[in-house]
Amino acid sequence: MKYENFNDGEALKIAMNIEEEGLEFYSTLVKNTKDPKIKEIFSELASAEKKHFATFQKAYLEATSVASTPQSCEDYTVDLYLKYLVETGIFTRKGEAKRIAGEIKTDRDALKVGIQAEKDSILYYTEASKITRNNAGKKAFEQLANEEKMHLKLLAEYMNKLKQAK
Repeated sequence: MKYENFNDGEALKIAMNIEEEGLEFYSTLVKNTKDPKIKEIFSELASAEKKHFATFQKAYLEATSVASTPQSCEDYTVDLYLKYLVETGIFTRKGEAKRIAGEIKTDRDALKVGIQAEKDSILYYTEASKITRNNAGKKAFEQLANEEKMHLKLLAEYMNKLKQAK
C-alpha cells in the first residue's frame, strides 16, 4: 500500500488490511499445520482477526462520515515513520499473507511468522493511536494493540513449549 500522508481514515484502512491479511494467514495455517494445539491457536486468532476487522471498519465509517473532518498528520517525521512501518510490515500488502502462509514448511516457522506479524501490528496500532484524532479510531487502535499483545503472548508461550519439548 502506498500512502503519501496519513489521515485518520487512511490509518484505519491500513489497519483493516492488516486484519484481513491476518485472517487469511491464520485461516490458511489452520489447514496447513500439523500440531492440533497450534491449529486451535490459529483458529482462535483467525476469529479474533475477523472481529478486529469489524472494529476498525466501524471506526473507519465514523472517521470518514460526512460529519467528521479528515485529520491529517501534521508532523512529517511521524508521517514518514508510519509510512515505513507500513512498508516493512508483514501483513500490510494485499495477498502477502496467503503467499507467506503457503511458503511455511514447519509449525515452528508458522509460529515465528505469527509472532512477527503480531509485533508489527502492536507497533503500528500503538503509533497510529498517538496521531489519530478521531475518538473511535484512537479507541480502536488502543484496544486492539492490547489484544494483539495477548496474541503475541499466546504464540510466544507455545513457541517456548515447543523449544522445551525438543
